[in-house]
Amino acid sequence: MPLLRLPDSVHIADAHHACVRFILDQRALLHERAQELHTVLMQLALSGAGAAMIADRLADITHCAAIWLDEQGAVGHAAGDDADTASVVAADNATALRRWGDTIAMLAADPPVREFEGAHSMSMLASPIPGRQGVGGYIAVVGRSTQFDQLVRMAVSRAASACAIELDRERAVTETRDRLEGEFVESLLSGTFTSADVALERAHRLGVDVSQPFCVISIRGARSDAAFEATAIRALRSLIAHRSIEGMVSSHAGAVCVILPLAGDEASTTRTVESIRSESERVSGDATMSLGVGRPHTGVTGVRASFREAEQALAMGRRVLGPGRAVSFADLGLHRLLFAIAQQPELTDFYNDTVAALLAYDQRGGGDLMATLDAFFACHGSPTETAQRMHLHRNTVLYRLRRIEEIGGVSLDDASTRLNLHLCLRIRDVLHVSDQRGAALEARAAS
Repeated sequence: MPLLRLPDSVHIADAHHACVRFILDQRALLHERAQELHTVLMQLALSGAGAAMIADRLADITHCAAIWLDEQGAVGHAAGDDADTASVVAADNATALRRWGDTIAMLAADPPVREFEGAHSMSMLASPIPGRQGVGGYIAVVGRSTQFDQLVRMAVSRAASACAIELDRERAVTETRDRLEGEFVESLLSGTFTSADVALERAHRLGVDVSQPFCVISIRGARSDAAFEATAIRALRSLIAHRSIEGMVSSHAGAVCVILPLAGDEASTTRTVESIRSESERVSGDATMSLGVGRPHTGVTGVRASFREAEQALAMGRRVLGPGRAVSFADLGLHRLLFAIAQQPELTDFYNDTVAALLAYDQRGGGDLMATLDAFFACHGSPTETAQRMHLHRNTVLYRLRRIEEIGGVSLDDASTRLNLHLCLRIRDVLHVSDQRGAALEARAAS
């Protein structure tokens, strides 16, 4: 049974030539259409139209819903008559899309395309957007498989190439802005700006009005290195942009710092602060990530003042509450006053005169008298609650309290004595933190 039967009047050579001519004509037409697509989409990219506009044009060309997705497969923009369905199909295939993007090799001039099946007989034809370090996102069309002819496949691939140019342009703009922002924030935090008026204007150009109330946030973890700082800065800038917050981020003195405008209420600010801390913890994998918040200030000189307060709040929060917390300077209470006079010799003299004997006993391996005293005051002077708090027998606590009175030459029944001892415990917190900060500054200076 022949596959093809020609009429008797047609010679097989003529049929062969006609078929070859048809194939070549179709290839030429397809090449011509591909060049037209390339020109149209590249003009959009070079004019800075953006990935969303490229997706809109792709929808017009292919008569399918078109979507632009980020590197995680999340829909950034959808265009076309059935954009909602396209977003659903893209969400269903996000995991498979990322897995494919992690394994493919691609050329920026000719990215590959792949079809993914979706619900309701719909499919997604996607192509990765080449980036400097792998896939920078995806461009796709959604429709029925029968719609995905060779021209549609070419259009999707050319759109991905056009988006790559747009992605590079946006990255260059972002990197330049981030560098300028980092240098400017560093000058505000260190107080090295030349003119307050010029700094105010520059902050305004970067999108932050420091003439309005703001606070500075300081973030530190168990380690402080350039890799952590770069990762945290990128993540926090992304978080701030996602929340439409006009903040600025930079590193300074081993900390990652955020200048946060206070546009909302206190509850909204608290949620933003905790989001910043948890995001820093997530990207670093450091559960000890701590955060300090300075008081509200205005003006360029207020940036440095709020930063100092944020650093004090962070250090005291670690000392008193432990790591992995967000602490505001406004909530430090008595510690704020003690921090202000921490360098005064009278404070150290008062501390030593009051508890030197107890400190010496503890240093000789005596009996944790200072810790017992701290727990005793925290439990409102109840030996029973103190014993429960310290996981000790009540008689052990009573013995230690007697030793405190004997060694310190004090009476815990005297109200003024209790006040002095309680104050010394808080002074100890401040002096310990001040010593740590001084050692850190000396280490940075030596390096």
